[in-house]
Amino acid sequence: MELNLGTSIRRLRTERGMTQEELAAFAGVSFQAVSKWECGTTTPDIALLPKLAVFFGVRIDDLFGITDEDELERVDYLLGHERITEENFDYSKNVLDRALEHSPDDVRILKTYARLYFAKNQRDRLEAGRMLRQAMKNAPEDDEIWLLYHQFCGKELDDFIRTCEPYLPMVPVTSRLYELLIAAMIERRYSDRAESLIAAYEPHCSTAMPSVFRGDLALAGGDTGKALAIWDSVDTGDHKAQYELGERFVKINENVRAVTAFERSFAAADIPRDLSAMYSLAFLHERLGNHPEAKAAWQTILDVLASDWNTTDGETVDWAKRERDKF
Repeated sequence: MELNLGTSIRRLRTERGMTQEELAAFAGVSFQAVSKWECGTTTPDIALLPKLAVFFGVRIDDLFGITDEDELERVDYLLGHERITEENFDYSKNVLDRALEHSPDDVRILKTYARLYFAKNQRDRLEAGRMLRQAMKNAPEDDEIWLLYHQFCGKELDDFIRTCEPYLPMVPVTSRLYELLIAAMIERRYSDRAESLIAAYEPHCSTAMPSVFRGDLALAGGDTGKALAIWDSVDTGDHKAQYELGERFVKINENVRAVTAFERSFAAADIPRDLSAMYSLAFLHERLGNHPEAKAAWQTILDVLASDWNTTDGETVDWAKRERDKF
C-alpha cells in the first residue's frame, strides 16, 4: 500500500486555491514545513492529521490516498490482530457500509461485517465481566451484582462458581449469592457442596427455598419420586417458593402440579402483587390448549396492572390485551 500523504496535501491545497503559507497558518507550522510535507521530505505530526482532514473536508485515509480495497484489507487485519475498540469498530463499520453501498451482494464484505459484530459482542461481553468483577470487590453486599454476573456467565456455571464462591464470607447469609451458587452447584452435580450451602443458608432464610433446593438435589440424583415428595410438602402460602416450584414442575411435565403452584404463588403475593406466576400460568394454559383459562389469566393480569400498579395503558397493557384477545 503506497502512502502519498505529501502528494494528497498538495492536491487538496491547490484544488482549494490555497497557498502553502495559508495552510501553514491554519496548521500552526511554518510554510517551509508544508513545503517539506508536499515534497515528501517529512510528514505532518500524527496529531495534525485529524485537523487537516477536517480542514480539507475529507477522511484521514483520503490524505494517504488509501483505496477502498486497502481499507478492506485494514479491516481484515484489525479483526485478526487487534482488540476491538469503539474507535476501530466505528472505523470498520464505516468502511464496510461504504463497500456495501457499491457491492451489496459481495460475500467477502458480508462475512467481514458478521466477523466485526461477533468481535464487538465478545469485546462488550468481556468488558461487562470485567466491570462486574470490579463491582464485586467494591460492594459484595449488593445482590444485583451477583444476579448480573450470573446472567453474564450463562451456561458457564463453573466460571460463576469459581469467581463468586470466594465472596461468601464477605456477604450476609441471606444474600442472593447463596441461592445462585446452590442452584449452580446442583446443576453441575456438586451435590455435597450444594448441601453444605443449603445447610448454612436454611437457618437464615425466610422462605421455603431450602426445601425447593433439596428437591432439586433429589431430582439431579435421579429420584423424581423423592423430589416430588419434598416439593409437595413445601408451604403452600410461600409466594416465592411456590412460583419456583411451578417452573420446576413445568420442566418435568408435571403440569397439574405446575398450575396449582402458580395459582398458590399468585394468591400468596403481597400487594402490589407480583405477576410472574400469572404470566407463567397464562402461557402454560395456552400451551396445554386450555384457552378459556389462558384468557382468564390474561384478564387477571390486566386487572392487577390497573388495581395494584395503576397501569392502564402502554405496551405492557397492549400486549396483555393482544394475548387475551387471541382466544
